[in-house]
Order: sequence, then structure tokens, then C-alpha cells
Amino acid sequence: MAGKFPNGWLDELRSRVSIEDVIGQAVTLRKKGKYLWACCPFHNEKTPSFKVDSESQMYYCFGCHKGGNVISFLMEHDRLEFMEAVEELAERAHMRIPDRIENSAADDLNKQQRERIYEANLHAARFFHSLIWTGEGADALKYLYSRGLNDSDIKRFGLGAAPKTHDALYRSLEQAGFSDEIIEKAWLGGNKDGRKYDMFRNRVIFPILNPQGRVLGFGGRIMGDGNPKYLNTSDTPVFNKRNGLYALNFAKKEHGLKRLILVEGYMDTVALLKYGIPGAVATLGTALTEEQARLMKRYVSEVWVSYDGDSAGQKAALRALDILEEAGLNARVIAYPGKMDPDEFLRAKGRDAWNDLRKLDPIEYKLIRARDDLDIAVQEDRTQYTIRACEILKGVKSAIELENHVLRLVQETGYSKDVLMRQIGSNLQAQASKEPVRAQTVFRENKKTESQLAQMQLIALINQGKIPAKMVQREDFDSGLYADIFDYLSSGTLARDFIGDIPEEQMKEALEALNFEPLPEDRDKALDLAEELIHRIQQIRINQRISQLTLSAKNATDEERITINQQIQALLLKLD
Repeated sequence: MAGKFPNGWLDELRSRVSIEDVIGQAVTLRKKGKYLWACCPFHNEKTPSFKVDSESQMYYCFGCHKGGNVISFLMEHDRLEFMEAVEELAERAHMRIPDRIENSAADDLNKQQRERIYEANLHAARFFHSLIWTGEGADALKYLYSRGLNDSDIKRFGLGAAPKTHDALYRSLEQAGFSDEIIEKAWLGGNKDGRKYDMFRNRVIFPILNPQGRVLGFGGRIMGDGNPKYLNTSDTPVFNKRNGLYALNFAKKEHGLKRLILVEGYMDTVALLKYGIPGAVATLGTALTEEQARLMKRYVSEVWVSYDGDSAGQKAALRALDILEEAGLNARVIAYPGKMDPDEFLRAKGRDAWNDLRKLDPIEYKLIRARDDLDIAVQEDRTQYTIRACEILKGVKSAIELENHVLRLVQETGYSKDVLMRQIGSNLQAQASKEPVRAQTVFRENKKTESQLAQMQLIALINQGKIPAKMVQREDFDSGLYADIFDYLSSGTLARDFIGDIPEEQMKEALEALNFEPLPEDRDKALDLAEELIHRIQQIRINQRISQLTLSAKNATDEERITINQQIQALLLKLD
């Protein structure tokens, strides 16, 4: 388990890096009043609502409500893990990252070993790539040319060739100073009975990079006959096939990327990117995993499944849809004609034809697959298809969408709408009557109460330096998030220093409170507003208490009711 940094080190790091310099590399900032403003880099907008506060070293978007400090900006914008963002900032600030508290000698040794494996992988990637331009790489080069790639494509993707000889890479790594342990832990070479050998031989090589551009491992396709046809780096201290995606490093550079396109193989990925279709990624020799789906959700909210058009690809697409939906991603399936794969289709038809391909929603695709191996002209098959389709339609949440699908099913099968609805086990009227209730409930739950709005404004007035914290008491806040934020601010802690301690599920609400607008620019007006807000909160609480007492009086004894009425009268005197 990673330990914490020494006290104050992260604060010093943040103070040495200007947040406007970091954010200014991503968007154009313009000074307006006290703050810097820009169009938000996290969502599409025409009017700037993204605010950068140089004084507090915080950012906040009033449109999508994303905000935080310079570390959280790098994590969100560049899709970095916390430590990766810290490392990038430390490099900018020319600060050495200290050993973290609780780190053991074993942790430090593992870190050194991981770093050495990365270096070995980089050496191997350069070795493979340089070899493809030599006689030893002629077969690999010829193969890539036959797949429609040119020299520029090969360089862009760092493609390479593994030689036929059994230990050429191993010897190169040894000459570069890498130990047997590192070579074998990186899965670049092995040793059997004292005979050293390369893991990749006589293959076209596809380097696999992480989003930060570091080489994690390799995928290799055999030249000629032999098994396995595809070979991937096994799990190592820096690489796990379940957790990564090929070409994610390219997707990361696409700011404003709307979706990822999930394919099955390296060549399909390369083909899509070559034809100017951004966001293509591939699994690493495995079926789609839950970990990979969660990884994609860090980048986008939508994924198009672009698997081969053959039977195996269709079945894999069905499995992928369930995993993507479970991860909370919107998914569609690209329907390729015949048994074509994405690479074949693009080379035969081109990008415009690819853009015209149908992108099916999950229900539509599942209904198509439900007809596989069935002839609905035959009564028994038609019945079987109808049962399958109704089972699929149970997952439709929208009454309107359900009716559309059911009406199509009526035309396909000849069964009546009533029969189909009974088979689905629901009815349109019940769903239609429930949906508005759910919508209203959500609206009420998300709407801030008058007291919450007043507390948010008090937080903002203190955070933005418009009133002194001592003017407000902790009792002015309900226990919970706002009271916790007040404790930080009243102790002199800046928002940039405590925002990382706020639980993720409360982050949006905390940022809304800290950045609440509009507020008075004039200090006297700000003080008057604070007094009015405190008074308003007190009045609301009195009214709430009166309501509670009135309710309790209904079930009280006569003696208890007298006492309650006295309490209510005393409270009424405190109201304006």
C-alpha cells in the first residue's frame, strides 16, 4: 500500500506550479475582473463558464460543475492517475518526489524494478522498429504493405519485426546492461536449461503503450505458418492484459473525444486511425473485461462496438454490450456486411462508406441476433424468436421505446400487441404512469432547499474572501458537508489544500458551494448579505421546529399538548 507524502510536501508542490500556466496550455484564458475565464475543456460550450482563480489556485466550471486544484485538473484533462499527475507536476517544478511515509524497502525495490522493466520494453520497441527496415524485417514489412500501410503509418504506430533467430533481442538487451531477471520479468526472453531465447520470434510487432506513452508490452503476429497466430506479452509487473487497451495513448490525445470505438485486433485499430477515425482501441488478446470497460468510462460516456461481422464477432459483441452497459456506458454496435472486419471494410469501401454504416443500439442489435439460426417463415422458429425477443424487451425502460419495438415485432411475427405485452410481462400504461413520477422525484431530490442555498452562499462568501470566517458560527450550518467545509475555512485552510479530502460523491456539491455566484463585489453589501443569510437560516429552522412540534401535538396527552403549545408560542415570538 502506498504511503502518504511528508507533511506539507504536496502543498509546496502546488504552490510552485501556477494553475493558470498548466490550464493555459489546454485552453485560452482571458482576464475578466478578478478571475480568468475560458470555454470549458470538459464540455462543449460557446460562452465561457470555466473560471480559474489564481489566488486560490482553483478552477471551476459553472456549466458542467467540474472543478478542483491543479492536480485534479491534470487527472481529469489528461486522464492521469493521482501519482502520474503528481509526477508530472514535480517534473515541472523541478522537485524531487520524496519517499512516502509507510513505504517499505520492498516497495522501493519494486518501484526500481518496474522502472527498469519500462526501460527494457523501450529498448525492445526500438530494436523491433529498427529491424523492420533491414533485410531481417523484409517479410514483416511486406506483410504490413499488403495490409495497406505505408512507411509513415509504420513509424506512427512504432510497428516492428521480431527476427527469426532465437536470441537476437536477448543479446541486445544484455549488451545494453539489462539483467536476466529484468529480461525475464518483462517477458522479453526466457531461459531453458541454460539456453536463452526471445519470446517474440519471426513476428510483426505491435508495441502496447499506456496513456502516458510508456511501453507496457507487445503483441506479435506470426509470419507464415505457426502457432499461436497471435502472441501477447504475458502479465508482468507493469502489464496486465485485463486492465489495458491497445492505442489508448492515441485516444488520450484527442481532446473533446465523443466516443471510443472498440475493435478486436491491432490491425483493425491501426486501420481506423489511419483512415482518420479517432478513438479506436482494442482489447489485448482477451474478450472485453469489466476492468477495460471501467477504464473506457474514464475517457468517454459512449462506446461503439466494432467487431468482425462473422459469427464469433457477433457473439463477442453481445457479451461486450452487457459489460459496457453494466459499466454505465452508452453502447452501439457497428453492423458490417457479410463477414467483413473493420480493416477489410475500410480498404474495400473507404471512410465515407464506414460513416454510413448503421450504428445499432443494444436492443436493436440483440433483436437481430435473436433471429440467428432461425427461419421465421417457419411457425416453430417464429414462436422461438418471439419468446427470445420478448425476453430482450423486458430490459427496455422507456415506454415509448418499448412501444416502438413492440409495433415492429407485431409486423415481424404477426402476433398482436396485447399478446406480446403479456409475454413481456408488463403493459404500456403502467410504465407510462410510473415514468413521470420517477422524473419528478429526481427533480425534487436534486433541488436545493432555501436553507441549503443560504449555507452555500455563506461558504462562498468566506471562501472568496468577501467576509471574515469569524462572522459565521459552525451552528449556522447543518451538520455534514457544509459544516465540514466551514471547519476547514475557519481554520485558515485554503480550498485548494482540502478539496482532495472531500469524498468523491460530495465533490460536485462542495465545488458548487465554494464557487457560488453571483455574489456582491462591494464588501459592505457582502457583509449585509451574510447577516441576511444567517438570519434566514435561523428563521427557517424556527419554522421547521414549529412544524415538528405541531405534528407531535397530534399524538400528545392534554398535559403534553399544553407544554408543546407554550414552546410553539415562544418560537412564534422569534419569527419576523
